Amino acid sequence: MITGNRTQKLIYSAILLAIMLILFWTPFGFIQIGPFAITTMHIPVIVVSILLGLRYGGFFGLIFGLLSMYRATTTLTPTSFVFSPFVPTPGSEHGDFKAIIIAILPRILIGIFPALIIALFKKNDGASKYTLGFGLAGFIGSLTNTIFVLSLMGIFFKNKLGISSVIAFIAGVVTSNGIIEAIVATLVVVAMSNVFIVAEKKLKKAYI
Repeated sequence: MITGNRTQKLIYSAILLAIMLILFWTPFGFIQIGPFAITTMHIPVIVVSILLGLRYGGFFGLIFGLLSMYRATTTLTPTSFVFSPFVPTPGSEHGDFKAIIIAILPRILIGIFPALIIALFKKNDGASKYTLGFGLAGFIGSLTNTIFVLSLMGIFFKNKLGISSVIAFIAGVVTSNGIIEAIVATLVVVAMSNVFIVAEKKLKKAYI
């Protein structure tokens, strides 16, 4: 989406990486709204994917996954073993390296799918078409995180988590906080993406 030179892309990457790190080190990356827990850490990944393409998006997704693994290792919760191979699984003294797949793979996909969606809107230059593309990319990107993480959790750790039905487990989470999280991501992604697009246009005019 961003058509500027390599320096411009690096600047945008640095800004979005800084936002991701701020979210990671503050409570804003994981917001509790009543009974719903809303994750926002994936939003910069989606925005990078929209603006800079799937290569940048995939790399940011990898960073998100590594940060997730670090947090699961250093801040223990009942499900930390799902995201970190360094945390012992229940009933054992060692972790499971399948946790790496759960922590990393869905997050890389977050950085790939939005770019593919935006490619469908590439030939449309209208602002409304851009906004529709940004919104759809944000919604799908957020659900990618939720659905793939839950699916892999069910596949690899069904017994450890006491899950009787993987499909019911996924449906339950998606219909509770998953949809709310996706709506929040959609609104924020649309706003952030449009800000960067406006900034790009102003930069182009400044150098004409």
